[in-house]
Amino acid sequence: MIIPVRCFTCNKVVADKWDPFIDIVSKKKGESKKDTNDLDIKYIELTEDGSIEKSPEGEALDDLGLHRYCCRRMFLGNVHLISYI
Repeated sequence: MIIPVRCFTCNKVVADKWDPFIDIVSKKKGESKKDTNDLDIKYIELTEDGSIEKSPEGEALDDLGLHRYCCRRMFLGNVHLISYI
């Protein structure tokens, strides 16, 4: 799916943040750009002391200023299939 230009719910422009999102997640995970399209995403993790640690995807969305859950779902729910078309 191609990333929509605007959020479906609040109409905020989100398409300009897709490439930076992929770059930030790639840097935080230490993976190549192609490996960020897998469907197994952990959103939060518990540390040994019981505190909650955000996933690289959650941290990247915070860094980009996407705090509304409607805008966040545009990125987390997107399956990047354009490279296969």
